[in-house]
Amino acid sequence: IPFENERIVALEDTTFQARIGPSGNERGYMGITGRAGWGIAWYIDGTLIPQLFVERDRTYTFIIEGGTDSNDLANYHPFYITDSIGGGRLQNNEEERANETVFAGFDENDQEIGVGRLCQLRETAASEKARNNCSDLQTYIDTLETPASCNSGEPGILVWRPDENTPDLVYYQSATFRNAGWKITVETHDSALHFVASLMLSLTMAIGTTLIIY
Repeated sequence: IPFENERIVALEDTTFQARIGPSGNERGYMGITGRAGWGIAWYIDGTLIPQLFVERDRTYTFIIEGGTDSNDLANYHPFYITDSIGGGRLQNNEEERANETVFAGFDENDQEIGVGRLCQLRETAASEKARNNCSDLQTYIDTLETPASCNSGEPGILVWRPDENTPDLVYYQSATFRNAGWKITVETHDSALHFVASLMLSLTMAIGTTLIIY
C-alpha cells in the first residue's frame, strides 16, 4: 500500500525548503506516482514529493540543498521547474531539450542555476522496517537520519513567479536524475477560493491524505 501523498497549498508568497532523501521505494515514489524511481527523491519542507498547489502572480522561493559538485553526479541534484513529468534535463539530448519547457532553474544559456550545498536525508537501520510496516509516511520520515551538518557552502535560492503563461500543471524535478520530483498545480486568483474549497471537500472523501495550507 503506497504512503499518502501530502498536499501543500500555498496561495500566498511562500518559501519552501528542498532537500534530497530516499525515495521510499514501492511505498514511496513508485507507489505515489506510478513511475520508476532511482532511490532518491525531493523532500519539500521535510516531506516526500508532496503535491504543491500555487497561485499565479505570487512569488515562491525555494531554498535548495541538493549539491553543488557537478563532478559527483550521485550527489548533484539541480532543482528546476518544468513541464516534463520525468525531468532529468541534463541527461536529455538536444531534441529532448527542445521539447521541454523550463520555467525556473536554468538560465538563458541553458545552464542549471538551482544548486546549493548538499543536505541529504538518509535511511537508518530502523527505516527499512518502518518503510515496510508503518501505516503512514510521517512515521517513516521520523526514522530518517537528518544531517547534523550540511556539506560546506550555502544553500541555493531559486525564485519563481508563475504567471498567465504558466500551464496549470508543471513539475519540480532534479536535472540529473529522472523521476525525483512531482506535481505543481497552478491556479489563478479568481478560482483560488473555489479551488481550496473543492480540494478540502475531496480530501474529506480520501483516507490518509494530508493537507497543509500556507
